[in-house]
Amino acid sequence: MTDKLDVLRELAIPLPIPISFRQQAETYASQYFTQDAQARVYFNTLAVLVGNAYFRMLGFETNLAKLERWNAAHRLWSEANEIELSGLGYLECCVILPEQLSIVLPQDSLSEKLGYLFVEIENENTATLLGFLPASYSKATDSEVLLTDLLSMDDIIDYLAPLEASSLTDIIETNDLTQEFADKKITYLRNWLNSIYEADWQPSMRDLKTATCKKKLELAGQVFEMQLSVSQNDEVILVRVIVQGASASLPKGMQVSVPDESEIYTETVNDVADLISIPLELSKGEEFWVELRIGQNFIREYFVA
Repeated sequence: MTDKLDVLRELAIPLPIPISFRQQAETYASQYFTQDAQARVYFNTLAVLVGNAYFRMLGFETNLAKLERWNAAHRLWSEANEIELSGLGYLECCVILPEQLSIVLPQDSLSEKLGYLFVEIENENTATLLGFLPASYSKATDSEVLLTDLLSMDDIIDYLAPLEASSLTDIIETNDLTQEFADKKITYLRNWLNSIYEADWQPSMRDLKTATCKKKLELAGQVFEMQLSVSQNDEVILVRVIVQGASASLPKGMQVSVPDESEIYTETVNDVADLISIPLELSKGEEFWVELRIGQNFIREYFVA
């Protein structure tokens, strides 16, 4: 058992609990009458706020701002223990204490429940996202679950990624692509934030906020490397495009272009240069392309943010 817990803890995600979270949890818990309920709701709310912040850092859309959510009179059936991942479903937060080896899962079921997120809270300053169980877990109907049965925080990303990709595909299919894009091979950049990569793009960096992939392209008998870094800031997708030679400097006269609203923005190599870097700020679902051109020869890669 110890070995399994050690592995789980190695992959756990420790996160700070800011004072704003503690104040919000205190305000919500104060709406309950008994001390036991207030204490339970306080720590459950901290777990929800920390988990919500983590998934937003990963680029998932969440829905935590509904006013009725923070009014106990509107939530007689629930103590606000769930995180809503927009378009995907709900994660029920389960608070565990240090040295705790098992937990009794809540028996009330939410519609569209994705599973259970287990959050260890040792004090009011730090919470640790310890693990996850999907709603389909065969023992979820039992009264008690051992912590050694939990899946790791790496597993929850693998579990949610195809669901997010499917959700994105549904959204894109309901909004017609322009004719130019409909006929091309498209790379969906938000998939990268969920660790889903196309075969011809090689992941080169991944952290909580940014995903970077690269791809080799051949143009006019030369090989170039295109690299895109993708992150999300609220409703905006931030992209940085970098083009460099695979083994030498970029040739003079080479151009790298991207659409800029109704015009085209172009960077041209006029002197010896190792790379071209272009930052972009895009809306979710926005189409764009990156063109490499040398003389009359050019190649384009098509993307949806």
